[in-house]
Amino acid sequence: MMGHINGNTKAVVQIREVETDEYKADRTRWKDAFSVKGTLDLLDGGVNLKMMSRTEDADYIFICDYFLPAYNGEKLTAENSRLLIEGEVYEVKLFDDPMRLHEHLEIYLKYLGGQ
Repeated sequence: MMGHINGNTKAVVQIREVETDEYKADRTRWKDAFSVKGTLDLLDGGVNLKMMSRTEDADYIFICDYFLPAYNGEKLTAENSRLLIEGEVYEVKLFDDPMRLHEHLEIYLKYLGGQ
């Protein structure tokens, strides 16, 4: 059985809330759901070697201990959640529970930039 990931990076899982304003326009607001500790790694692309900076076409993976991807009874999906890591925003592409063993989660991300 796999031990705890106990990573070196804290991620805040945020969930999208859509509210309608007085002009009947939908407004998206991101609410902190909970935080989780894990490890963030670059999968491919996204590093500009000349400037040694991240670019917005990078794909990442965040590996952490297993948790049920839900908040207040609502399932977390790529459409309604994102991760905030060290002040930078990452769009969730997929929550993956490899082989459904419930030992760890692999969260596939796209880097969106600073907040």
